[in-house]
Amino acid sequence: MSKLTKPLLFRLVDKFFARLDRKTPAEQVAAHVVTVRNAFRVETAGLLAAALFAKKTLDTTRQVDAPFPDAYLSGETPLDDAARAQLAAYAAALEKFQAQMFGRDTPMMVATGKGLSTWIATCYAMALPGLFPQAQEIWAKLVTGADGVEEAHQFLLRRAPSDVERVYFTYRPTALL
Repeated sequence: MSKLTKPLLFRLVDKFFARLDRKTPAEQVAAHVVTVRNAFRVETAGLLAAALFAKKTLDTTRQVDAPFPDAYLSGETPLDDAARAQLAAYAAALEKFQAQMFGRDTPMMVATGKGLSTWIATCYAMALPGLFPQAQEIWAKLVTGADGVEEAHQFLLRRAPSDVERVYFTYRPTALL
C-alpha cells in the first residue's frame, strides 16, 4: 500500500466508525454537558477559546449557509417554535461542516471542529424542549475559563491571536448567562 492511499484508507475507516457512533441531538447535549462539567480550569479555557474561534470562523468564512443565530443567543428574539426549528437546522448544518473537517490535521481545523461541538450542543439545547438549562450550564462553566482564553487560543492554534480574534474573546451568548 502506498503512502498516499494509507491516510485516505484510515480516514475512510474513521468516518465509517464515526457514523456508527452517531448520537441523537439530546445525547450530544448531554455528552457536551458532561465534558464541560468535568473540565479543569485550563480545559474550560480551551473549550471557550475553541468555541469563540469557531464563531469567528463561521462569521468570516460563511461555511454554513445560514447566519449565526446571534438574535436567539443574545435574547433579542424570543424562542418560539419557528426559532427552535431554525436552531435545530443550524445545529445540523454545523454537524455537516464539522464532518467536512474530519481527518484534517491543521490546528485551525482542529480548533474549529472542537469549537463547533459547543455550538452544536448549545443550539440543540436551545431547540429541544426542556434542554435550555443545559445550554445555560455549558456557558456558565465556559465563562469561568475567560481569564485563560488568550493563552488557550495560542495553544490551540500554535500562534498568537490576531486583533480580529481578540475581539471575539469577549463574545458571550447573553441569553444563556
